Amino acid sequence: MTKSMSNEPPVRTRFAPSPTGHLHVGGARTAIFNWLFARHHGGTFIVRVEDTDQARSTRESERMVLDDLRWLGLHWDEGPDNGGPHGPYRQSERSSLYSSVVDQLLALGHAYPCFCSEDVLEAKRREAEADGRPPHYDLTCRGLTPAEIDARVRSGATSAIRFHVPKAGGSAVAGDVTIADLIRGEVTWKADSLGDFIVRRSDGMPTYNFCVVVDDHDMQISHVIRAEEHLTNTHRQVLLYRALGWETPKFAHVSLILGQDRSKLSKRHGATSVAAWAVDGYLADAMLNYLTLLGWSPADGIELFDRESAVRAFSLERVNSAPAVFDPQKLAWVNGQYIHKLTAAELWELTKPRFATAGWLREDSPEARAWFESAIALSQKGTSTLADFIPALAPMFEFAVDDVLADQEADSILREEGTESFVAQIVDELKANGTPRDGDEYKAFVERLKSLSGRKGKPLFMPIRVAMTGRAHGPELVALVPLLEAGSGLRGLAPIASPLSRAEALLDGLRARGGR
Repeated sequence: MTKSMSNEPPVRTRFAPSPTGHLHVGGARTAIFNWLFARHHGGTFIVRVEDTDQARSTRESERMVLDDLRWLGLHWDEGPDNGGPHGPYRQSERSSLYSSVVDQLLALGHAYPCFCSEDVLEAKRREAEADGRPPHYDLTCRGLTPAEIDARVRSGATSAIRFHVPKAGGSAVAGDVTIADLIRGEVTWKADSLGDFIVRRSDGMPTYNFCVVVDDHDMQISHVIRAEEHLTNTHRQVLLYRALGWETPKFAHVSLILGQDRSKLSKRHGATSVAAWAVDGYLADAMLNYLTLLGWSPADGIELFDRESAVRAFSLERVNSAPAVFDPQKLAWVNGQYIHKLTAAELWELTKPRFATAGWLREDSPEARAWFESAIALSQKGTSTLADFIPALAPMFEFAVDDVLADQEADSILREEGTESFVAQIVDELKANGTPRDGDEYKAFVERLKSLSGRKGKPLFMPIRVAMTGRAHGPELVALVPLLEAGSGLRGLAPIASPLSRAEALLDGLRARGGR
């Protein structure tokens, strides 16, 4: 962690979501960058809810977004739930502050009431476009005298409040706007590229660009790290800072996240919210690791790192201005690496709800836990997500002869010459000497079958696998067969067919269909 330079203000960053649903991966990446930057500099990370869109914003959506941030481990220092010295942290609760700043702009002569209706404004826009002029407001209401304004107000007319953008002259607001974006470099907007814009609508609601400036100033935000799509808003916001005599924060606009077809990431590319990926069995640490890599890379080029390492290494200088491509396969690989590092006990805590939902865990007993931890360890290397443990463990709980015979790979093995007789030998061997209960007993079991049948290699091992699991592929049988026997009749588990009962059922099925 690096402390801010003594001659610079403390680092304070913010993530300001609009609560309209679960956190999108693009928003999550922005939140992560803000969190990493604040933690790297020993600063403060703030969550502010931008809920002025009353038609779409709900407290339920706010809860969803905050829960998604908590799942990612992005704990904030100030926010709507834990408060702070610059609250409230919901825009809907800050109306008195916004009103006072609007009054300040009016008093300074930087804003004025506009009584033009939407129909009138639309007609003005069409006229400007027909004349080949920019569709800027034509300053009709800018010239109203105080008496004219008072008369309109007394008549019941409603007005919006417009911010005046002078194109030249001695005003501190006039002139081009240039920012030194910490990611994109120098960005300039010409003085004549923007017309007078609304800061408060006629219904009394302040606009986004106005609220953002007031909030960032009031909350002493030092660095505004946000998505590239907000870059065009910066022109208006800097003009407001100038008019109010406030210091402008430093800006850093991160690139878009694209789908693999190079279009903006959307639902047509699959899951786009972090909550959806969590449901699919992705780990929070893996998601944070992967999203951090979308547009940023550490100097050492390492792709797998914990959050403490990311905090130490993070800098805006290494954030790329080019769009980043969201690659689900790369995310799955990263997630798999994290899963492979966890212990079976850790994975048991993460997968237990999934096993209960599948109906396999009937009681959270010590015996059931020990059995599942063994099953998890046996399947762990072949999984990329927590959800993968369900199909990986399914053969232990689900064995139906009809399904085995319908499986093309398994059936092709069973149709090989002499396989029915070999399955009969497997049944006889299990009856005579019992089911193997550990690795040594399993190896002895295989050696006896090898001697009895004269088989070796795949003709020996593949029928055993199909007879035990109903599948042509899976974990090593030396561990799996004893595990099946241990789970048979174990308290807390759904019924597991023993190796003997599986082999007997399969033999009956082969005989019934006239197997070879």
